[in-house]
Amino acid sequence: MSVDPLSSKALKIKRELSENTPHLSDEALMGLSVRELNRHLRGLSAEEVTRLKQRRRTLKNRGYAASCRVKRVCQKEELQKQKSELEREVDKLARENAAMRLELDALRGKCEALQGFARSVVGAQDPDPETLSSGLQKGQQEAVGGTSGGWLGWELPPPTLHS
Repeated sequence: MSVDPLSSKALKIKRELSENTPHLSDEALMGLSVRELNRHLRGLSAEEVTRLKQRRRTLKNRGYAASCRVKRVCQKEELQKQKSELEREVDKLARENAAMRLELDALRGKCEALQGFARSVVGAQDPDPETLSSGLQKGQQEAVGGTSGGWLGWELPPPTLHS
């Protein structure tokens, strides 16, 4: 087996280039500005320059991707927190709404009872339709707390007379 003198010479030059190549750590490679990187790359082969620049770009992209993942996780946690707060608020408002509906139903029941009482009081006094109407209005006002403002600040509607 004969050794090709050209190929061994090429290997020797390649080894010398590798020995002369600045050994930069990944952190140092990423931390260099473009201007500083270009200063370090002067005198290297185009292949070596391309390899180092590609390595730097890969490392930077990896860092960007990692920071995006962290940011996305933080945003997801924040949105889940906001969702929980909004769900609690919706539950609170639903409970308040239900309580107000119960109160409204109770007030309607009281109103109907007072209207029935007023009708019975007026009906027992005078069956004449004109006096019945005016007496019922007077009875309603007395039953609901006087003539000014009505019961709880609202007036009862005038009763309907059935013939």
